[in-house]
Amino acid sequence: VLSSLTTKANAFIFSFTGSQPSVLKAKESDEEPTSMFIPSTFLNRRSVASAIVSATLAGNAFLPKPTFAKCTDIESCREIGERKVEKDMKENPTTVLNSGVRYKVLRPGTGDNTVQEGSSVDLIYSISEGGGAYMYSKGFGYEKVDIGGKLQSDLGLDSLRVVVGRKNVPVGIEQALVGMKRGEKRRIELPPSVGFETSNWQPEPTSRRGKASITGYQRILTGFGSQPPFPAVTIWDIEVLSTRN
Repeated sequence: VLSSLTTKANAFIFSFTGSQPSVLKAKESDEEPTSMFIPSTFLNRRSVASAIVSATLAGNAFLPKPTFAKCTDIESCREIGERKVEKDMKENPTTVLNSGVRYKVLRPGTGDNTVQEGSSVDLIYSISEGGGAYMYSKGFGYEKVDIGGKLQSDLGLDSLRVVVGRKNVPVGIEQALVGMKRGEKRRIELPPSVGFETSNWQPEPTSRRGKASITGYQRILTGFGSQPPFPAVTIWDIEVLSTRN
């Protein structure tokens, strides 16, 4: 029995060491996941095989559990997807403003104080293209900041202070901020008519990638070569850290 279990354990280990494995590190459901790699030094064949055999003898299965599909064909998968969308729309409907701005509440806030015209707001944001491609952000942990000569993730270390009405951010974002509470998070679809041009392209990116993304977005709006102008939206994830009226 031990020989059989050890053989299976070795095969299991080989499935990892045969190629570079990766483990998905879960983040918040509305955020992009990141990957971290398992160093090969952790995959000692003898020690892992021993652990698998011991766990199995103790009645604990160390081997991966089989997974089962929730749908068996295209039609049933489509029905499941449609039901999930319908449920989400009922529980958390999309708010559409007169300017064309659309937003959904990803996480409710706390307290009685809400953002109003003239409020001073500390917030973090992440901006993406309409198709989902990341552009730039502040405070979400996707960018780096210099702390004592060392570059570190800006998560919890950076934020943006805006006064609603002063166009520190696009007019459409100011409109979507109204009513938000501390800790609230919204995803906002911003049309160009109330977008970057209304705030003189503020807030500006600081990274090379962010600057290149803005340049590319400007070319889409104005047209380039044989491509005509296109009113592309941007997607903003915004979390209010604090607000003062």
